Amino acid sequence: MEKQNDIMVLTNLEQLKSLSDPLRIEILCLLVEEARSGQQLSQQMGESRSKVHYHLQDLERNGLIRLVEENRKGNMTQKLYRAVAKSFIPSTELLSFHHEYGESRRLMTISTLDRAKSRALAAPESAFLTDSEDHRKWHRIASQTEVNIPKEKFKKWVAKYHELIQELNRMAEEEVSEEEMETFYLMTVAFQIDEPYFKEEKEDE
Repeated sequence: MEKQNDIMVLTNLEQLKSLSDPLRIEILCLLVEEARSGQQLSQQMGESRSKVHYHLQDLERNGLIRLVEENRKGNMTQKLYRAVAKSFIPSTELLSFHHEYGESRRLMTISTLDRAKSRALAAPESAFLTDSEDHRKWHRIASQTEVNIPKEKFKKWVAKYHELIQELNRMAEEEVSEEEMETFYLMTVAFQIDEPYFKEEKEDE
């Protein structure tokens, strides 16, 4: 089976338009996690097989998913599909299509948040327990914040964040015993907003 890429760069407008549909985004996010058939997707999403099949064809035609396995059961053939990458970003040439690009990113962010909620609900109770008041010693993260900062400075911080993720991935490749291994899920979103939601109380004069 061909290895899934970390990132795919979208090179044409049709790919971007394909990712501007909420149902296709949901299908793609599920196929990022593991290979699934149209029937499995239909059952998990509560959608008709014909509708799911239609969107699978669109995603495959635009090179966003691929057929990774075919299993014949009697007169039926089960086809398993997988997303070609974990993340999808537009090429520089596509950045001028603001509506398609913005809507695609918004839907992908919402879908990512939905998947994070599902994983949190399915996680064991031990995932949320701590034995210290010092958050620096916790094995979990749950925080939100707002900052007022120039965009260029925020972009520099994002670059440092990506470097930190790369460091984490390198740590995951280090040789350790099976007994020490644990699986952690990490999801991050950050975006500009029109006005702050965390209102600061005014001090009495």
